[in-house]
Amino acid sequence: MTAAAQEPLAPDVDGAWFRLEVEDPAAGAPYGQYHREDDLIWAEFYAGGALRSGRLVGHLRPDGSFDAAYCLIGATGELISGECHSVPEFDAQGNIRITDHFRRSDGTTGTSHIRQIPAPVREA
Repeated sequence: MTAAAQEPLAPDVDGAWFRLEVEDPAAGAPYGQYHREDDLIWAEFYAGGALRSGRLVGHLRPDGSFDAAYCLIGATGELISGECHSVPEFDAQGNIRITDHFRRSDGTTGTSHIRQIPAPVREA
């Protein structure tokens, strides 16, 4: 009898910090922290690049991906909202990289990537 191959474990995003991958890192990029409790996912995003602040809330799927809604405010005050299907995976170094397939409320669609970073030092 041959043992069934084990499915790879999906990364757990709870407590992990991430930064948006951008073409010009010198211009800054938003960063944030994800949380998970059972099948609930949520995140807070902080300033960087064109983002001032944002929030995300979603539902974890059995395969480790999640569907979420988000609301952001840009550095110049514009409001951005939408939905995304996010797929976390481990990179070659063992860090988490999330591919977000998004659809904004204005109808634009696209894909973005965020990469796990060390927890930033935040001043009180």
